[in-house]
Amino acid sequence: MSALARYLADRVEAAPTQRIEVEALYTAAVTFDRSLATAPTARGDIRDALHELVAAELVVLPSSSRHFDVRAVPALPLWVRRPPRERIVRETRGARVWPVALEAAGRIAGRDDEVALLETVAAFLRDGGTSRPRVPMRERSLELFGDEKRLNKLLATRLFRSGALTPDLLRCYSVPIPFVSQWISGAVDTRGTALLIAENHHTYASLLEVTRHYAAEGGPGRHVGYGTGNQFPSAVLSVPLLVPAPARIVYFGDVDLKGLQIPAAANAGARAAGLPEVVPAYPLYELLFGARHRSPAARVPAAVAVEAAEWLGQYAERARDALIDGFRLPQEAVGYELLMDHRDVLDAI
Repeated sequence: MSALARYLADRVEAAPTQRIEVEALYTAAVTFDRSLATAPTARGDIRDALHELVAAELVVLPSSSRHFDVRAVPALPLWVRRPPRERIVRETRGARVWPVALEAAGRIAGRDDEVALLETVAAFLRDGGTSRPRVPMRERSLELFGDEKRLNKLLATRLFRSGALTPDLLRCYSVPIPFVSQWISGAVDTRGTALLIAENHHTYASLLEVTRHYAAEGGPGRHVGYGTGNQFPSAVLSVPLLVPAPARIVYFGDVDLKGLQIPAAANAGARAAGLPEVVPAYPLYELLFGARHRSPAARVPAAVAVEAAEWLGQYAERARDALIDGFRLPQEAVGYELLMDHRDVLDAI
């Protein structure tokens, strides 16, 4: 489940009424991700998050089309409804005594589905689950529930959100999105092995070729990776799988709202995971600003622009002005030919 969907799931769970107006959820979504205030894809992103909640059986959409706002595309429901909470099961033979590891969850569980989940976990623990090896989440989910995607949906429910149940208790872990990267052999870099990330795959192809040329001329060896756009904040967690291990993660992307928010989010995730910081590839951004190719874009509110541009350090002010003035700098302006003419900048990355 996406981060936005999980945030909205919390809002749904905390709502005092069973019916929740989507206008309130829309406002909550913008509070969570301020880029949605101006992004042309905002309605689609929120629609997708609502569909995730439907798939997780956390909300029900209206059945009639007259309860949808069709003034813009895509259509959004005017409201969603939280399914009725099942009545608490009270055993006449006394309260269920749970294993120590499930005592906290047992105090929370009050619905049939929650009790059934705890029974499944208790059986897993009783049968030696604590000594089982840690495996990818979908493998454990298939084993326990006969559905490889069920456990991921359960992460959005209150037993997991409260921390009473955890993937670690079930001896499993979330698998980050595979990271696309190639190692280019070259001279030893005294600053440590670098991982150079391109936001877009065409720039990735050019950086890969230019890095190969320069390494053959005596330039440094390094990993060159494709950040997979919006997936990079998740994919960065796969960096420890690279050999040799990168000592530096250097990023180059578009100068636009998403192009700045993506590496900032990836940097926060990398630091939380004990990985190297995700820092700007300053020499490549210098070439990008120097290329003077500008594309029109939606104007970004000043406060949002300042926050988004902060990651770009010494070029933050120029990036902020671009966002506020309503234009973007696509990284493809720093293409193969320009890179080949300035391939010595790779020494400074």
